[in-house]
Amino acid sequence: MSELDPNEATTSTDLDPTTAVPVPTAPLIPTWGQGADADGPTNPVPQPYEPAVAWAPAVPVTSSATPGRAHRWRWAAALAIVALVLGASAAIGAFITNGAATATVLGYVPADTLVYGELRLDLPGDQRANAGEFLSKFPGFKDQAALESKLDEALDEMVKGITSDDQTYTTDIKPWFDGELAVSAGPLPPAASMKNRSLSSVSMFRGLVLMSVKDPAVAQAWIDGQIAKTGVTTSKEPYGGTTLTVYVGQDSLTLAVAIIDDKVAVAGDVVSVKAAVDTKGSSDFADEPGPSTALNAADSDHIGFVYVAIRPLVDWSLDLQKATAAEAPGLAQTVMSQALLKTIPAWGAYWVRFEEDALVMEATAPKPERSIGSTENRRSSLIEHIPSTAIVASVSNDFGAAIRQTLDLYSAEPAFSELLGQLDQALGLAGGRDAALGWIGDVAIVVNDAGTPEGGLLVTPTDPAAAERLLTSIKTLIGLGGASQGITVREEPYAGTTITIVNLGDIAERSGMRPSIGGMPLTGNLEIAFAMTDDVVVIGSGPGFVKHVLDTTNATSLASDQQFKDAAGRTGPGTGATFVDITAIRLLIVKSMADADPSSLARYEADVKPFLVPFDALFASSSVDGELTDSSVTITVK
Repeated sequence: MSELDPNEATTSTDLDPTTAVPVPTAPLIPTWGQGADADGPTNPVPQPYEPAVAWAPAVPVTSSATPGRAHRWRWAAALAIVALVLGASAAIGAFITNGAATATVLGYVPADTLVYGELRLDLPGDQRANAGEFLSKFPGFKDQAALESKLDEALDEMVKGITSDDQTYTTDIKPWFDGELAVSAGPLPPAASMKNRSLSSVSMFRGLVLMSVKDPAVAQAWIDGQIAKTGVTTSKEPYGGTTLTVYVGQDSLTLAVAIIDDKVAVAGDVVSVKAAVDTKGSSDFADEPGPSTALNAADSDHIGFVYVAIRPLVDWSLDLQKATAAEAPGLAQTVMSQALLKTIPAWGAYWVRFEEDALVMEATAPKPERSIGSTENRRSSLIEHIPSTAIVASVSNDFGAAIRQTLDLYSAEPAFSELLGQLDQALGLAGGRDAALGWIGDVAIVVNDAGTPEGGLLVTPTDPAAAERLLTSIKTLIGLGGASQGITVREEPYAGTTITIVNLGDIAERSGMRPSIGGMPLTGNLEIAFAMTDDVVVIGSGPGFVKHVLDTTNATSLASDQQFKDAAGRTGPGTGATFVDITAIRLLIVKSMADADPSSLARYEADVKPFLVPFDALFASSSVDGELTDSSVTITVK
């Protein structure tokens, strides 16, 4: 049956029962932006919701190379070829293969490394079987025995594209490459040395590319051949029982390549390459407190792993800003306070792995000195009020407390005083912060499929009387101020409570456009409705959504759905959870394509649908495990 069959409902056998899992709230993420000093990193901006995992911040590097310095970059280009070809190869392989928790290249990483990442094509542990089972759901991968040949084919095409048909993976790289690729960076140079932003200051950055090798002679010949194509002049230098191929440029730009112990090829700045040789394959990096905890947390076979020393990178960025302030006193300088710094975790670790029916992405970080948001692992009672027809459900435990903690934190920051003053003025209309926010417990964002999409917010009231007072105040304010704008308010008794419906008028007239969802035009009046019981406050896109929530019982909620139970068992209780029914969303979008061009629909059926149908659902969760905060995202297939 075509997905465009008008008789096909979203509850057909193509649509598995909807489910939900605990949803992770926003992590504390140091982010880099383009501030006044556009050539360097700006201050990190924390996102203070949940004490979760911060993803790796970028540390930009700038240079002032001139045409006369082009020669030295030819050597850098040679190293880039090595890194780019292998990096692209491993990137594809990482998507459909495996990486174990401990790689050979890890033993050659300098102990003072700040950022480490690995990808693997050697398929150790259970990942070969799991990747084959996962991919068997997709066209072209039914025969799991053909997995390696499919991988080789994909890598050949990628490498040919990168090298303009000069190289192939199976002919030029696979004969010597043993499947492990890693990069490391750090330590960073003193921030004060970056003031002049010259090539000499850039050359102080430390970094390595590491590749495991199975035939060192062939590997060396390949590396020499790639360097020879650039035409640069190099020298051979014995060091620590191996031979370094070295390029010395101006401004102390010295790069090297070496094969160590006939096991690992390394390329990078000469200081880092020598540090890798000095490890003798027994680096102390994995024994350092942060990396050791991170590697122990990633205790399953995986296809990729990244460790980032977040706090040292943030501190370096702030030192850089202070150092450049004297050079450009006219530029705006924003220094992060110690209070905000206390919300940033010391490090973060991230890894990806295959299960037989899922791709799983996980992350962990130590709890920061000051946590914001829930630290209690539990399943929210709001799940019992979410209809089983929900296609998106995102729950944050103790969200009201997280909001108040965030406001308290930023209230002490002068840079936010004006903004918070305006917020307090607005909240004053509802009785102030405590009256407006003090009753909020858990919060859920829900999108429901009731034939057409609908959605809204569900809130657990920690103080039902306070919640009722706030809703009454809002209703009164709308009634007094909305009449002149054509806004009307009406009430409707329903299921032992009262639904308040605010009619904002015609959608197109209010928005000045023709809005749609998934290609389906939204017409008619725009309404917002809300109601409450002692257990839940619901604010929705109209009375229909509110009624569907009020009608939900234990037997008709996500809490009773078997797929939800399975998902909750996969992740366990946490501080938040998210569920996305990918199948249901796909069918909704397909329904909206009913009037599309027939040729486009035919192409979709033949070329796109077979690759989308296997995807079932996405589950995300966050939790606290002792002194660690954990997050996971699971994409399941069927």
